[in-house]
Amino acid sequence: MWKSIGSLLHGDPVDIVEVERVRDLILYEGKEFKNKIIKFFVLLILASGIATYGLIGDSVAVIIGAMIIAPLMLPIMGLAYSISAGDSTAMKSSLILSMGGIIVAIAVGFFLTLPINFIFQPDNITQIMVRTSPRLLDLLAALVTGFAGAFAMSRRDISDTLPGVAIAISLVPPLANTGILLATFNYSLALGSFLLFMTNYFAILITGAVLFGIMGFSKVTLLERSLNAKRKGIAIVIISLIVIIFPLGYNGYNIYMDNNITQTVEEASNTWLVGSGYELTSVDVQSQNHTVIVRIIGNGELPPIQKLEDQVKGKIYGRNIKVEVIYSNSYLINT
Repeated sequence: MWKSIGSLLHGDPVDIVEVERVRDLILYEGKEFKNKIIKFFVLLILASGIATYGLIGDSVAVIIGAMIIAPLMLPIMGLAYSISAGDSTAMKSSLILSMGGIIVAIAVGFFLTLPINFIFQPDNITQIMVRTSPRLLDLLAALVTGFAGAFAMSRRDISDTLPGVAIAISLVPPLANTGILLATFNYSLALGSFLLFMTNYFAILITGAVLFGIMGFSKVTLLERSLNAKRKGIAIVIISLIVIIFPLGYNGYNIYMDNNITQTVEEASNTWLVGSGYELTSVDVQSQNHTVIVRIIGNGELPPIQKLEDQVKGKIYGRNIKVEVIYSNSYLINT
């Protein structure tokens, strides 16, 4: 079955020439090692800088530009290929290079943000905040993208799709985001952003290794490879992926609960304000404080807040309701 799938995916059988082409593309070895390393880190630093300012500036277009030129996918795919082929030497070099790239990307985000960390608030920037709460859906998307990346790299006739794959994977922006959040002392958000990156990282590893194996690259190698090395590499990746699933599931559950609470409170608030001189502007669920903030605007006598609390009692999982009222020319808080 795997042979037929491999033939379907690759068309022509994998041979030594094709193995050499893929190794040259994704592994940092041989005569061009020094030039490849220099090119890798120069592009990575530039991509991280672009991503940092794109995130701070809340610019999707700039962030996409950083994704396209970022080279971090190559050593990760190199590690996936090495695991599939059981090449322990290439595994080590690809792992060291990818770890070095991770550190550099975070450092660029950190040091570029540090001098200006007082002029903005990360929680007011959409592109920063959307990269702080990864979910299981992000893992599923990364798994599919990992397949796409390995498939595009292993076939020279569709290599022009790599920029699209790079955009879909989104490796450097979460790392730059981690640096930004560390520089602004938002450590819990930084952890969430780094978790998003690690989700993509391990998803690419597992799917890339599987697809390289299906397409026959693990059977056609330049040297005899270690089966034990291959098994250990795959086991480490799978275990790491399983470990990541738990915080992703927890984050996903919290997001689901927050959405349900928001919808419940919005409906109750609109009912509570019927006939009054006020209207609802927003509902903000603050899980850390176990508080739901209801923001309203208007004039006149405020309906009793107890009525709102009675409507949501037992439906918001022990959260407290806090109503913030904006009158015509003043800002007051009623609790």
